[in-house]
Amino acid sequence: MDRRGFLGIGGTALIGLGAQWVTAEPALAAAAKGDMVTPTTVDRMRDRVTSLHAMEQETGGGDYLESARADLRLISRMLEHGRYSEDTAQRLYGLAAEVCCLLGWMSYDASLHGAAQKHYAAALRASKTAGDDTLGAHALCFMATQAANQREQRGAVGLMDSAEAVRSRVPASMRASIAAHQTTVYVKAGEEKKAAAALNRAFDALGRMDHAEAPTYLRWFGEAQLRSTEGRFYLNTGQAAKATDSLERSVKHAAPRDKAVRYGTVALAYQRTGDLDGALEATHKAARLLEEGVHSRRGIERLEDVRKGFAPHRHEPRVKEASERITALSSA
Repeated sequence: MDRRGFLGIGGTALIGLGAQWVTAEPALAAAAKGDMVTPTTVDRMRDRVTSLHAMEQETGGGDYLESARADLRLISRMLEHGRYSEDTAQRLYGLAAEVCCLLGWMSYDASLHGAAQKHYAAALRASKTAGDDTLGAHALCFMATQAANQREQRGAVGLMDSAEAVRSRVPASMRASIAAHQTTVYVKAGEEKKAAAALNRAFDALGRMDHAEAPTYLRWFGEAQLRSTEGRFYLNTGQAAKATDSLERSVKHAAPRDKAVRYGTVALAYQRTGDLDGALEATHKAARLLEEGVHSRRGIERLEDVRKGFAPHRHEPRVKEASERITALSSA
């Protein structure tokens, strides 16, 4: 049974998982049998996965977990029973890695942390078999952020060290993502100078990005995402006023699911500055999105933190109204 807030791998073992990915040799595909898997078949499978990415960004991952599992089962059957060329095998393993990473993200968004970690680990194995450093680094970044948010700071830093090891072999979009995730991991580990340096590297790489050349699973990453990272950096380093500006910029062009989560962070930032009106406005924006079809446990958990921050004003009618709205979302 998956338990919320629980990681099955921690400490040295978590670091070792990333180190093994860096040094492992790609596995040989098993002897194939059955129908021929053609490039057209893989293209159609790729379209399904791309569509799944888009739908997940609109309403949250929880709604599409079973769809992603079904896609992974289909890809696995192709690999196990199909006949295919070496190039097709690499593409199939790459797709498997991408779906595993997406399943990890969806599970993380639903606060199913044990399941998320297992999917990320599977993504690392499949990306190595595919010979795809970019996909592997992508999985390591997400896995490290999850670990950092679950207070596995040493493991998170180790995973990001593994991603850093392939930085010279990945495109600018992935280098920007690596640096952004390093910012998150370092600041949670109390390494503010390293976090600030990583944030600068992320903006530098962002300026070199060619969005048309970015892998489909990285096309969500852009200025809006990096402004969110910047805002959380400022928030965690006691610069709440700067945080509100960055976070407000981050929500303007974000997908609905990301807006639902980020407005909660905006509310936290306004609370830190003492701006009750700003905090309430951001809270209601997040709540509206969650009430109207975005399903994100992370978004609800962020609002639960906001509700705690309203404690000094809990007797004010408008604060009571906002708190009751959050309670209703939490219990739904």
